[in-house]
Formats: sequence, structure tokens, C-alpha cells
Amino acid sequence: MSPRVVIAGGGTGGHIFPGLAVARELKAREIDVHWLGARRGLEAELVAERNIPITLVDLEGIHDRTPSAAVRALARLPTAIATSVRTLLGLKPLVAVVGVGGYASTAGMMAAGLIGVPTVLQEQNSIPGWVNKFLAPFSDLICCGFEDALKAFPSLSAEWTGNPVRADFFEVPDVAPHDPPRLLILGGSQGSLFLNRTLPRALATLRDDGLNIEIRHQAGVRWAEVVRTAYQDFKLEAKVTAFLAQPWQAFAEADLVVARSGALTISELAAAGRGALLVPFSAAAGNHQEFNARSLERAGGALVLTEHEAMPLRVAMLLGKLLRNHEALCDMGRNARDVALPGAAARIAERLLAIGGGE
Repeated sequence: MSPRVVIAGGGTGGHIFPGLAVARELKAREIDVHWLGARRGLEAELVAERNIPITLVDLEGIHDRTPSAAVRALARLPTAIATSVRTLLGLKPLVAVVGVGGYASTAGMMAAGLIGVPTVLQEQNSIPGWVNKFLAPFSDLICCGFEDALKAFPSLSAEWTGNPVRADFFEVPDVAPHDPPRLLILGGSQGSLFLNRTLPRALATLRDDGLNIEIRHQAGVRWAEVVRTAYQDFKLEAKVTAFLAQPWQAFAEADLVVARSGALTISELAAAGRGALLVPFSAAAGNHQEFNARSLERAGGALVLTEHEAMPLRVAMLLGKLLRNHEALCDMGRNARDVALPGAAARIAERLLAIGGGE
């Protein structure tokens, strides 16, 4: 019987896709993978699509909830932990549990601690979320996606491993600016209402200023039709999609990216060598998206506007300046790629197998 590793967590693509990258690496080493997630997270669909066995527990987050909703969510935790314990006990030989973040990781990581299974925590952001801050002292190792995150764990076993992204992103060619320039707008796995509202108006301003742009906009399932209509109302041609099944291809075709600044987005931009205008999600826990964005800005791979600053005219001004300057686009792409850390999935797989004695 092959050794097994359990990946616990999910909720959003920013937690799930790094876990899937580690899962691929483990499978390549003939390690079986089982996933522990939450019924309401995206993992219910994304993990099952990849033929990875998954156990779903009834668990919700408590961040930014009303007191009564938070109490109800906490009341589900004991049952979720009990389900996770039964699942882990049935998976033998079990090497380790790796938590990839989000509230869904709490039950799996706590269950592993109760029955003495080694645990590894993967922190994608430069500023850890409250769940990972809580779980970190009980973990055998914390694998940090950003070097800045090490500061949050001064007395714990933590290592800068980088965030796992698909190897396809590292194979994206260097920027070769097009005429007309090509712009990719990324809203993340669920879409960004702010970007969906702001970018069509900003790009209409640039069109009126004489700049023709090829636009590709990933809007999210809820917003795709609305965004498509918005571009039509502004008489702009744009390729609007709900989701990017192969985002590295969209990166390869783009000269510049406008995006939120989730940890995975920053890591993918760096791997693909694409400069960006980043607008951090203002309601992100601990303002971690702005910290992520500033790390790429300091490296010269991005410009950052807060939501308060990112009015359509300001966005249009910055985009126009960048898209008209081919040298600046190439410089930003090179600077972004300089901070990429290849091999993160393999590095994390090696660490958790060593800690669990699986290799």
C-alpha cells in the first residue's frame, strides 16, 4: 500500500491551486493524496475534477461574521474535527497532513495534532491570516510563499519555499510588446466587482485618447455577462471570460496585467515574468493583499493603487503611460521574473515527506 499525504484546506483558488500543485508533485513520487475540505469551498469542484479523493466537512469561516454567525460556525468545529479524525485514521499508512490555508484547513490540522500525525503548514501570503497564525505553533514546519512572511514566525520552524505554481508559468516567454498593446485583466477565481466596474470605464477613456488596446478580461462567473455588456455599452471590443482554464496562455499573450494581489496571483506574475498594475482587495484579512502587492512593487515588477486611489481616470493615466512604453513593459517583466522561486511544489513535497518519514 502506497504512503499517503492529506491536504487540508481550500475555500478559494488561492488556497486550492497551491495544494493541487503539491498534490501533482506527490503523485509523481508515487505518494497517494487525499483532500480534506469544506462543503462550501471551491475544492468540492476543483479537487474532484482532478480525480483526487476528497472528504468534505461542514465548516464555515468566522472572519467578518456577526457574533451570532461566528458562534454558529464555531459550533460546527467539533463535528468537523471528529469527521477529520475518522478520515485520517482510515488512511494508512499516513505520512503527514499539509494545511494549505483557509478555514477548511482548521479541522484537518487539529485532527492530525490530536492523533499525532506530523503537520506542515503552507502560508501563501506575506502577512499570515488568522487561521495560520493559530495553527503555526502546532505545526512541525511552516512553508512560506513570501520571504517577508518569515518575520511572522520568529521562534518557529519556518522556511521560505515559495508558492507552488504550475511549471507552465515558468515557460511563458519574455514580454515582447505588441502593437496594439495587449492587456489582461484578472479578477481572481471568483471575479472582482471593483475591477469589473472600473476597467471598462478606464479603457474607454484611453480609447477616446487615441490608444487602441486588445483587451482580455476574466470577470468571474457571477459577473461575466454584466462585464460583457459594459464593454458593449462603451463600444469597446473585449474578450470577456468567466474563468481561465489555462491562465499561463493568457499571460503569454499579454503585455501587461491588471489584477488583485492574492498570493497566487503575485507568484504567477513573477513566474511568467509579467508586469502588473495591482489593486489590492481592501477587505482582505490583515490587509495582506496590499503587503503582497508592495513586495512586487519594491522589486520593480508592479505599480500599486489602493481601491481609494484607483479611480477610472487615474487607472487610465497609468495604463496609458505603461502601454505606450515598450521598454518599461520589458523592464517590469524582467523585474517580476527575478523574484520568482521555481520548484516550490517539489521543495514542499520534500520537506513534508522528510518530516513524515515517507522518504
